[in-house]
Parts: sequence; structure tokens; C-alpha cells
Amino acid sequence: MREDKIISLVSLGMSCQTTHQLRRLTNLQPKAVNTSPRFTAPSGLFDWLICPPASTIRLLNQRIPDFSKSSIAIRKGRVYWEEFNLYFWHNFLVSDHQSRRVSIDATFEQEIVRWRYLRDRFSALDPARTLFVVSNTQNNLQEEVFDESEHAEYHFTDTLLDSLEQSLARYFCTTTNDIHLQVVTRKGRSRGLDDAALVTFLPLDHNEWKGSNQSWDQWWQLLTAPQHE
Repeated sequence: MREDKIISLVSLGMSCQTTHQLRRLTNLQPKAVNTSPRFTAPSGLFDWLICPPASTIRLLNQRIPDFSKSSIAIRKGRVYWEEFNLYFWHNFLVSDHQSRRVSIDATFEQEIVRWRYLRDRFSALDPARTLFVVSNTQNNLQEEVFDESEHAEYHFTDTLLDSLEQSLARYFCTTTNDIHLQVVTRKGRSRGLDDAALVTFLPLDHNEWKGSNQSWDQWWQLLTAPQHE
């Protein structure tokens, strides 16, 4: 994969931190013309969603279906798709007297058009030039998003991530050898990943959702180091 001059870094969630950090890091790249490979972080289907890996797997296995107005509802102040246990955390919003509020009725048509567009973009990805990134290090997943009884929703396991790779391979009609997945997690939110390749453990930070720039910078340096070529 590394001989390609442009590699897309695509977030698979499970939360907003992944997208935020991928965009920040790719924007910090030197602008030198001869720098290769170049990494981009294009807008993606899983950006700004709260979407556990088990939900992503179900979506992929069902070829990422449309949601309907009757299939979504407001939960915890956000639009929630119960069938797939995912939150549209920053979608379905309208401006209202210098504030923003959720309105399914007012925004449904634009949101379903957006969903279909991003699904088409996702489906058109070339796995040979794509690095999928999934993380669960966002602090407010605990308590603000998921209740204490829902700890498993943001907990990574080797079995779960193997299933994610397999679902990606089926979706793109290829093999798991052609799927390039980077996992960013931390101790206490994962099990069975200590010896897994392409897994990075970040230390605990105290940022609500964006994560530690310093820790993600270290991940980025490892990713882009010459020995990876």
C-alpha cells in the first residue's frame, strides 16, 4: 500500500475523536510536493457518529441500508437509530435563536441525502489506498454517551476487531489481507489486543472528547515513520 502517493485515512468511529484527530494530523503535513505518501482524511460515513464496532459490523453486513423516519428517535438529546445502536451525534440540527436543536422532521430529507452520498463515497474506496482507523479513547463515551451497564459498547476485543476486518473484506469483495486497519485504544477499554499488530495504546488523558494531541502525534509519527515503507 505504501507505494501509493495518496492514502485515505478513513474513520470507522467509534466516536468523533477519530475524525477530529485524523483531520488535525493530515492538516499538519508538510506541503512539499515530493512528500510520499500523502495522507488525506476525506469526509466519511462514520464521521461524527457514535457507532460501536458491533454496530459498524451490522451495517456493513447489511450493505449499509437507509434509515427511515420511523426507525430513528431522539434519545439523550441526539438522534438514535435503535436497530444499529448508533447515535447521529452532530446531525439533524437546526438553528434556533442563536442555539441549535435537534429536529428530525425539519432535517430528515437533507440527512438521508447526505447519508446516501457518504455511503456511495465509502463504497467507492479502494482498500489498497485506504487505512481504516477506529478508536475508543474518547473520555465522554463513559457516562455521557453510554450508561454504566453499557460498558461493553465501547470495549474493544480481539474477536470484535477480527469480525470488523472480515466485514470490511466482504463489503469490499476482497480478503482481510487487503484490509488495512489501525486500532487506537487504551488499557482498560480493550481485551486480548496486547500482541495484536496495528494496535496502539494511548495513555489516559483528561480531555472531554478531542483526546490528547501529544498522544495522537506519537501514533502519527509511528504510522509515518520510514520503517513502515
